[in-house]
Amino acid sequence: MQNRNEKFVLYIILFLIFISIHMQFPVFTPLAVSLGAGSLLVGIMLSATSFVNLTGNMIAGSYIDRYGSKMFIVFPLFLLSISLFAHTFVVNTTTLFILRIINGFVLAFLTPACMTLLASFAKNSQSQSKNMAMNTFMVTLAMAVAPVIGGFIGERFGADGAYYVISFTTGIAFLLSIFYLSQPRVAIQRGMNRTGMLQLFFYPPLLPVFLTGFAIMFSQGTLMYELPFLSIEQGMSKSSVGQMAGVIGIGTLLILSFITVHRISAKVRTLFGLCIMAGALCWIMILEGIPSFGSLILFGIASGLIFPALMTLVVENINEGDRGKAFAFLSAVFSVGTISSPFIAGIIRVHISPFYVAWLVMMLIITMLGLIFITSEKSDQVVRS
Repeated sequence: MQNRNEKFVLYIILFLIFISIHMQFPVFTPLAVSLGAGSLLVGIMLSATSFVNLTGNMIAGSYIDRYGSKMFIVFPLFLLSISLFAHTFVVNTTTLFILRIINGFVLAFLTPACMTLLASFAKNSQSQSKNMAMNTFMVTLAMAVAPVIGGFIGERFGADGAYYVISFTTGIAFLLSIFYLSQPRVAIQRGMNRTGMLQLFFYPPLLPVFLTGFAIMFSQGTLMYELPFLSIEQGMSKSSVGQMAGVIGIGTLLILSFITVHRISAKVRTLFGLCIMAGALCWIMILEGIPSFGSLILFGIASGLIFPALMTLVVENINEGDRGKAFAFLSAVFSVGTISSPFIAGIIRVHISPFYVAWLVMMLIITMLGLIFITSEKSDQVVRS
């Protein structure tokens, strides 16, 4: 019962965290532009934030496994609420840049710590898949409503009003983590074959996870970079852009409402989801200009298939004592995709659609995963015979 209550609280905390993160989506780019930032500088800000996040991920994993998850949830939430509140005092792009870097480093500890704690609540693979699906549901729900709320508040009360609400939301998550999450017992087993952080990169069972993680974050980063500029280039309001981002969440919630999806093999869900996402990118690329709601819903459906499958693959292919490092490394891979996409988009968007590059990356990863899965199946057949 205690684990069930803690898991419920953790879902709420994750919901509030992602509400805070994605409420900034329709507000940050216009704020940066109002302070004098161009499209390239905005791309550099987003990329630098993710680079710091990547660096923090490489540090975070080992400490989470060693000392447990709670302290790496509580303290980052406290620091995050302060740094988000500090956005209300920003008067130039330098200060905004520094605050974005602080946010990126803090989130590097927060995300893998939450995922490691959530993974500890499951007793078997099916239960693990349900937990990860529920996590994706809560995160997606936050991603669906947060841009709409952020756009509405930003339109009515400006960036300062939006960041007041964002920092308050994070503060609630901080209080919940103090009073309702317990410190899990850290099991240190002598003689256990523990995997080093950098060794994970060469660990074959997790290679498809990392390739997929890069592909989806590169695509998502491209989309999240391009959509806010519609409010500037196409004359759309912040709330309209927020609503478009919310449509992606509707697609994800739609696929997650089919509770039998988690019974399908995680490998199948991953590959099928990537194919759907490639189709969505192709649709956006062909139409040009403002993406259609249908393409955004399709993108969301792909995300709803892929993310729970990825988390399940991590848990199935790594021992419990190394989960913190595995989730931290996956977060680092996410950061690489997020770093490269806005930076590349900022450079090439004048000459070629960034969605075309994202589609090429997606198709390359799909081909590589297909070859990996076919090879692994043949190897398994040889071993069985």
